Amino acid sequence: MQKQILRNRCYLRTLRRNWSLTQKELAWIIGTVSSMQVSRYENSKRAPKVEVALACQAIFGVPPSTMFPDAYTLAEEEVMRNMYRMDEALKNTTSPSGIRKRELFSLALARAVRKPHLTKAV
Repeated sequence: MQKQILRNRCYLRTLRRNWSLTQKELAWIIGTVSSMQVSRYENSKRAPKVEVALACQAIFGVPPSTMFPDAYTLAEEEVMRNMYRMDEALKNTTSPSGIRKRELFSLALARAVRKPHLTKAV
């Protein structure tokens, strides 16, 4: 997923600048990244690891899916495709675990379909 080129929407720079933080200061606060890595996240050259995304949420109070919408969309689209494929493979299952999995997939796919940005992709 990180190898795909992101569409270049990320609000980390806006949030950082709104609070007058430098990339170096934000990197230091996060504790696990360098200012160069912050720059890569801000320019959507790299999707942040979950620890970084959660650290940014702790700092700015904004969920990662909102702060990094393109990275989230890429991840969500891949997951939805995979769940759809697994759902198709389990179509004729009668086992309780198979039925439960299909129920989960149905709920997740329904949430994704309600989002305008995914109706064309799924």
